[in-house]
Amino acid sequence: MSDQEKGRDPTRQPADVRRAALEVLVDTQTEEKFVDNALAAKIGEFATKDRHLLQEIAYGSMRHQNTLDRLLRHYVKFPVHQQRPPICWALRIGAYQIVYLGRIPVHAAVHQTLEGLKKMPGVKQRDVGFVNAVLHKLSKEIHRKQQEPPENPDDPNVLPIRHGYCHFRRPILPLAKVDEIDHLAAKYSHPRWLVHRWLARLGSEETRKLLEANNRVPFLWVRVTKKAPSRDEVLARLTEEGFEVSAGPTDSSIDLRTGGDLGASETLRDGWIQVQDVTAARIGAVLDPPPVARVLDLCAAPGGKAAQLLENLTEGGKLVAADRAEDKLPKIVENLERVGGNFETKALPDDPAEIDLGETFTHVLIDAPCSNTGVLGRRPDARWRIQKTDFDSLNQLQSALLEAALRHLEPGGRLVYATCSIEPAENEERVSELMKAHPDLVEIDTKLFLPHRTEGDGGYFSLLRKGL
Repeated sequence: MSDQEKGRDPTRQPADVRRAALEVLVDTQTEEKFVDNALAAKIGEFATKDRHLLQEIAYGSMRHQNTLDRLLRHYVKFPVHQQRPPICWALRIGAYQIVYLGRIPVHAAVHQTLEGLKKMPGVKQRDVGFVNAVLHKLSKEIHRKQQEPPENPDDPNVLPIRHGYCHFRRPILPLAKVDEIDHLAAKYSHPRWLVHRWLARLGSEETRKLLEANNRVPFLWVRVTKKAPSRDEVLARLTEEGFEVSAGPTDSSIDLRTGGDLGASETLRDGWIQVQDVTAARIGAVLDPPPVARVLDLCAAPGGKAAQLLENLTEGGKLVAADRAEDKLPKIVENLERVGGNFETKALPDDPAEIDLGETFTHVLIDAPCSNTGVLGRRPDARWRIQKTDFDSLNQLQSALLEAALRHLEPGGRLVYATCSIEPAENEERVSELMKAHPDLVEIDTKLFLPHRTEGDGGYFSLLRKGL
């Protein structure tokens, strides 16, 4: 099927990609949308090649906005974040292409960004001229780009970029010896308070590796489902569909690279694969319910781990997939219907203390709401949304959900508590608190996945058994 037949316009111009990126990023600011949701509404309009560029520009500009704003502040009277949203994001996406990308010539990056900006509502010619002048001034500050790392890893004139390093004609970073926190926050585009938190816990070397990992473009992992004949056959079929693939670190994981169109993949349509990060799949496998288990997924949206659990069950088993976000239940149903089997979905009250499903379960999974500090590479706006003050409320919610999960767990049953956080306050401390309140609990297994020390995302799980 051609791109035109799929509803995509192959005649779109490069400026259309920049305009779409602008619209996506402006929506994250004015409509308070998550960048992945805003991008999902636009990306289907483009052919595969332009999709990759749109995602690169939108995610990259969001991910590196702190560094970009620091670079741009030398050329603007008012800080970038105080500019009107279309101007703010045009400056950022133009600067991102100039600094971080190596295959787009500067003149093309600037021109196409300006053409995209001209099509935004309320933008005047003087706005376009302003952005043009600022981006050209920035481009003249770049001395060279190279793949080899600088002799001094703390060189204040050098930024790590997508494929190598960008050398500037002047210092653009704070001196590491004077203020290591600010140096790292500026260099790797993270909130200063988060860098400070990690330095205190992990030390300089580990923190640097973590920051670098958070800025890498994450792999697209798929999990081979039990509907598939074998991973080898799935690999062969995906290759025939035009994907570049390789076997992952687990028996059911595949690293899916560029080349094919996942939306048109018969392998996905036939239920042979499920898009799921390798760490998420590992955590989803920990509970390992037997075929006739009664399973509760207490925070099920969007349904990836619930589908993984449902695959284990036969007609004698049952899965209840519940979530506080009632509007997300249709997506859970969609994912579970691909698997088939005995399941139902339930909407939960906002207050975990009021959760009462009227039955107990042999196995319970709680993939709790959290700070997302383990998935900052995959969710580029998460690092800007989370605030230091959020942890108290998150910890209270996590503890309350754990108590709700325990109320629904049969004696002798198993409970997995999981997050996509790497913070002890959301992980080990929550489990320790629960075990102190319930001495009959036994921790069978636990693991922390750090983004720079694992193939997939960061995260955590604890497998607990309730006493008889």
